[in-house]
Amino acid sequence: MTLIQIGLERNVEGRTLAWALDYPGVFTYGADDAEAILRMPREMLRFESWLNLRTDYPWVRLEGLDVHIDEIFEVFPVDDEGEIYEVNAFFRSDLLPLSAEEIQKALQIYDWQREELLAGVETLPKDLLSRQFEGQRWTIEGILEHIARVERWYFSRLGFEISLPDDCSDPLQLLTLSAEGVRRSLPETEGWDQVFEHQQEKWSARKLTRRLLWHQRDHIDHIRELAQGQLC
Repeated sequence: MTLIQIGLERNVEGRTLAWALDYPGVFTYGADDAEAILRMPREMLRFESWLNLRTDYPWVRLEGLDVHIDEIFEVFPVDDEGEIYEVNAFFRSDLLPLSAEEIQKALQIYDWQREELLAGVETLPKDLLSRQFEGQRWTIEGILEHIARVERWYFSRLGFEISLPDDCSDPLQLLTLSAEGVRRSLPETEGWDQVFEHQQEKWSARKLTRRLLWHQRDHIDHIRELAQGQLC
């Protein structure tokens, strides 16, 4: 029986976000806690299949699933010089230092995600990349730039600097630069037990890794949904 420890993050844009704490890159959304938890077994199986297509030996062996809620965090707002900033979850498990093996695997998942992102974008008509979608904050090009700049922001929480030109209009160049910074910086966090705090939000190397893989996967799925809605 495979035990899945779950961290629940409530009130993420009005939903519950469930994290598989021992499997960075695995998460589900739900209208409430129950819906997010119920979706987790299927997502774990999808993740296992996704990995098995890319690895010579299985990283994950799922033999039955036992889901356990380890911790619950309520997202809360703080006033940051007149702007509202939402403080996201820091779980007890985020205190654990990352091992070299965990970092290596996280970077491999990150690279596979990035390959999936870029391969998907390359197949889209160029006019679709700059199209403004109704009810959406960004174009697809805007989402790509957002991914790169958020990666820089995540690492700044731990004191790292990933240099991205503010005047660059090429999102693919920004993604290349941010990916180079991720690959260079994350290995430096091996064994770190430091906890950093910014605007009342706590950060650690493990939390950064968890959110790094979530953010890229979340927007891969977002872009796919936008594209499918236009190409159907």
